[in-house]
Amino acid sequence: MFTKKRIPLLIAFICCLEVIIYFWAVWTTEAEFVFDKCARNAGRVSSAIILLTLLMVGRYGLKAIYNDDKKKDSFRILITMFAVNHLIHLFYVFQRFKSHAAVLSIAENLHGFITFICILIIPFILWTFKDLTRLLYFGIILHLLNVSYFICETFLGKVKPDHPAYHNQFGIVIITAACIYIMYRVFRENKRSLQSK
Repeated sequence: MFTKKRIPLLIAFICCLEVIIYFWAVWTTEAEFVFDKCARNAGRVSSAIILLTLLMVGRYGLKAIYNDDKKKDSFRILITMFAVNHLIHLFYVFQRFKSHAAVLSIAENLHGFITFICILIIPFILWTFKDLTRLLYFGIILHLLNVSYFICETFLGKVKPDHPAYHNQFGIVIITAACIYIMYRVFRENKRSLQSK
């Protein structure tokens, strides 16, 4: 399914999905809160894509993924789809702040800003560098863990004493479990490498 030839189609699918989210929000929400709903649901799409990516890395390991052209393409396409979707998500976030006459401060959201820049850059790095060097290996793992942390932080921000937001709590548990799965795979891959030396 995730082949190079289908990249334009998959990106078009993401864009169409986000357009559907926008029109659904327009039809079901007061005008003032349209972009609140758009940003929230676009974020959920991003979370689903990154979860698939985490599970793929946890299941196979980066080294095995890069040793198989089909798996490598699938992995890079998932990362690219995530970047495209998150770019749209950021647009919705900006529109949300604008609709509430608020200012989105980079200084107050420095971690989010740096993370977003990395999200946009990483697909270009993955498509440019074909081989999995040690630096790229640990760079990808760090990127996935950082994005996961940021998503969990966002979910946690929705949990309040008077609003438990169980679906967000469930999201935190699932993403955290996927990160543990990845760390287990990293340990297994590198333990095997050390033993073979």
